Amino acid sequence: MSHPRLRQVVLITADLDSALTRARDALGFGPGVRDVEEMAKLGFEHEVLTLADTFVEIVAPLDPGSSFGQLVRRNGDGGYMAVVQVPDLQGVVDTAAGIGVEPVIHQEYDGHRISQWHPKHLGTLAELDQVEPAGTWHFAPGIFEHRAQGPGGDIVACTIATPDPATVARNWATMLGLEAGADSVLRLPGEEIRFVASGEGPRGLVAVDLVAVDPARAGEVIELCGVHFTLVAKQGEKA
Repeated sequence: MSHPRLRQVVLITADLDSALTRARDALGFGPGVRDVEEMAKLGFEHEVLTLADTFVEIVAPLDPGSSFGQLVRRNGDGGYMAVVQVPDLQGVVDTAAGIGVEPVIHQEYDGHRISQWHPKHLGTLAELDQVEPAGTWHFAPGIFEHRAQGPGGDIVACTIATPDPATVARNWATMLGLEAGADSVLRLPGEEIRFVASGEGPRGLVAVDLVAVDPARAGEVIELCGVHFTLVAKQGEKA
């Protein structure tokens, strides 16, 4: 693996069971995987759902009175985190230090190296992970056993709303060794991370693009935990 990949998005909800039912009805997810003990230590319950080679995780605070619970009560369900796979995590950490940005978490998890980064620098809570071998993912092989059988294929873009999209896009670009366009879009091979002005609206992860399994459905929008999942035509394919 020689370049970053947008590998997973994380949504937050007050009601995990209802959100999972909605996700399965709308996007055809099969059974997911859970790490009950480790997530409970963080104050969450969760489930990770598989598209094809990318993933949607839904988390819910265990304690409504916790800071996470108050966040959901105040803002409602929404996007929580974007997860990007990188080929050299230590290189990212070293580069980030040069612009005054440090991870809030940098550790091993499930045999891989992971890091998490504060929204004030990256517009949303972000996780940058080095996974070996590059073609696998956390919780393998079980994570690959029940791929979605619905209208959406893999994640090909996400949108992050922030008060200062240009600065946030530059931070991401510097850390990942890429260039941010004048339109505040970070272009990875076959994928995009877009940064838009939040204004008075929600901040953080607000939208996700999935490849439309049926090209005729390109343009259809499915809402899940307050996040808009848009079905898009595969590159080079007309709707």
